[in-house]
Amino acid sequence: MAGRIPQSFIDELLARVDVIDVVDSRVKLKKTGKNYSACCPFHNENTPSFTVSPDKQFYYCFGCGASGTALRFVMEFDGLSFPDAVEKLADQMNMAVPREAASQREVQQEQEHQSLFKRMEAASQFFERQLREHDKRDRAVQYLKGRGLSGKAAKFFGIGYAPPGWDNLQETLGTDKTAIRELITSGMLIEKEDGRTYDRFRDRIMFPIRDARGRFIAFGGRVLGDEKPKYLNSPETPIFQKNRELYGLYEARKIRQKLTRFVIVEGYMDVVALAEFGIHYAVATLGTATSEHHLRRLFKIVPEVIFCFDGDDAGRTAAARAMETALPVLSDGVQARFLFLPDGEDPDTLVRQEGRDGFEKRLNESLHLPEFLFEQLKQQVDFDTLDGKARLDKMAAPLIGKLPKGTLRSLMEKRLEDMIGTRSAAMAAVNETAPEPEPEIDDGVSMPDIITEPVPPSHAPDIEDPLAPMVHRAISSLVRFPALAQELSIPDTEAETEYERLLFEILKRLHQSPQQESIGLLIQWIGSPYEPELKALADHPEGDKIRPVAAEVRVVLERMMARKDDRALEELEAKFHRGEKLTPEERSQLHELKKQRKQRNHKRTGIYHRH
Repeated sequence: MAGRIPQSFIDELLARVDVIDVVDSRVKLKKTGKNYSACCPFHNENTPSFTVSPDKQFYYCFGCGASGTALRFVMEFDGLSFPDAVEKLADQMNMAVPREAASQREVQQEQEHQSLFKRMEAASQFFERQLREHDKRDRAVQYLKGRGLSGKAAKFFGIGYAPPGWDNLQETLGTDKTAIRELITSGMLIEKEDGRTYDRFRDRIMFPIRDARGRFIAFGGRVLGDEKPKYLNSPETPIFQKNRELYGLYEARKIRQKLTRFVIVEGYMDVVALAEFGIHYAVATLGTATSEHHLRRLFKIVPEVIFCFDGDDAGRTAAARAMETALPVLSDGVQARFLFLPDGEDPDTLVRQEGRDGFEKRLNESLHLPEFLFEQLKQQVDFDTLDGKARLDKMAAPLIGKLPKGTLRSLMEKRLEDMIGTRSAAMAAVNETAPEPEPEIDDGVSMPDIITEPVPPSHAPDIEDPLAPMVHRAISSLVRFPALAQELSIPDTEAETEYERLLFEILKRLHQSPQQESIGLLIQWIGSPYEPELKALADHPEGDKIRPVAAEVRVVLERMMARKDDRALEELEAKFHRGEKLTPEERSQLHELKKQRKQRNHKRTGIYHRH
């Protein structure tokens, strides 16, 4: 059993490698100002939104949010585990990777569990074989086909069939007393008081559950009819703890694509159905509520988790519990959202009706946790009265107090005070009595993504670019008044600088999820390299005291659109001044381009010199 890689070595490795060299060897980069850009390798796009900073040694995609250091890029692009990515980069730098010695207890435990993992793998192979060969398999096959499941999906998820009967698995795998004992320990056989044993799973569709390393650790079985219980899960065993595992997590990571979020659903078939439609980032809990451990595991992989619930009262109550569970793990850089489904629908049925685009549209429009928290509490008080606002303060403060200290907590405290119209006395009391946070316990099941967070880049506008001050002003206007975005369209032109891409992405996100106040926009950017400056713009409005209007931002966008025409005009004017003869077509084009430039300048002057 290999030991852990020391953090000190990770730090030294990252200090030696150059993120530009690492990325450029895999994706051809183009220099744009101080930084480099390319089309993002982690999602499909036609215009570059992927930026790499040599000064800060990090990459960031405005489109999908992918970001990190050279080490994370190798992990994501090459599809390598953390240790393998470290080995690969270290080899390129001629560095030997040290390992901390594993404890004797860890080595012994690993050896004891190996036989159980082998029994579970054999059980999975048995169930898969029964789905193909058993003389009563037709009922199971027809059930799966009726649910719209393809053979390809069944194979990918390892779905099988436990045939009717009390001892099918036992007769096949229980070859001796040791095997019987290990099958009991792993939860596959049940032992009666008189010592006799029988199969736990009978006449059920079988869904194997795998750990982060792909080892079979448990099963979930679904009945083919209306019998109870509908779902039966393996009991807890030395290799399986329900509140620590998620169905579909291994399969989601197995897909060669950039994971940017997970959606937590209720059932195995929801996970499989969503994957059938190309949504490979769904996971399901195993008969338990989502735990802090679940969320910490997911947030080590992605920055966003979306809870999926029924839209009825029971679903809202479950969502409220999930919200309270999520609050302590929402450190800056990660976010939770809530999707409520129409009555009578679940992800399985809904994705078959609406397709991938329709379901992902619902995900994109799902409620951010702060929105859900305040909406949930406002429904419980008479918010139009002073005592109702006081009660809201009392109810919200303990919840906000569960958040780790950081940007999100500060923003929510500010939102609470904006809502009640005064300083929050309850929040002040919570902050005074807040205990020091307990250190997170290393559970040994970590997804090792130990990546040093990039330092935010310097955000001074490029003085060599005449459009840069206008672009910066447009960004400031949208940060202070996000509702302006609904009056604007994203121009059909390519961004040429980092700030122009930032402006486009702000507009895009505000179109997808409209916001009325700065706090909503800032939540969308928590954890990104642009969070500090955007927050500074929101906290310190420009000093001219003139409320910006959409027309100001529109002029900037139009100037960006007209840039191609401006360059064509410059070339024609230069040719004319050099004394070169213009063709009739060029003279006509020169006249038209001058006319358009005059109209643009007049429009801009009218806006910026209004009283």
